[in-house]
Amino acid sequence: MKKRNSNTEGLKEFAEKKNQETIEKVNNAIDKLKRSKTKKINFKIVAEEAGVSKATLYNNVILKERILSLRAIEKGVPNGSIVTTPKDKIKAKDDKIKQLYEEIKKLKDDKQKLIIQLVEMEELQAENRKLKEQLEILRGKLYEKL
Repeated sequence: MKKRNSNTEGLKEFAEKKNQETIEKVNNAIDKLKRSKTKKINFKIVAEEAGVSKATLYNNVILKERILSLRAIEKGVPNGSIVTTPKDKIKAKDDKIKQLYEEIKKLKDDKQKLIIQLVEMEELQAENRKLKEQLEILRGKLYEKL
């Protein structure tokens, strides 16, 4: 029987580390753009400056809100009255749907892994019972010889 080795914790730690590095790169790029005063702050320019994709910026809620706020400030729109267009609302809903589908896929994968582990555990328990029975038989034979 093949033992499955899953390093999900390591993968999660790696993903979190990469996410933090990305956030740091983007924040540094935004700070640099704010100091330059010559470049506008928008998703395209921030993505280029940070070396990340625009999708990365849109998919991270914190970064997205920061860029939208800075963009609104540059345009002179008061911070409390940022207007979202229907297109933005649709994009946000599409993003949420995509995120939920990814979560469903991950949960299905986790479920499949748990089923496999359960089957393996039952097989091991059956093998363990069988070995215990054989051990008892061998002990009985040993006692008979003594």
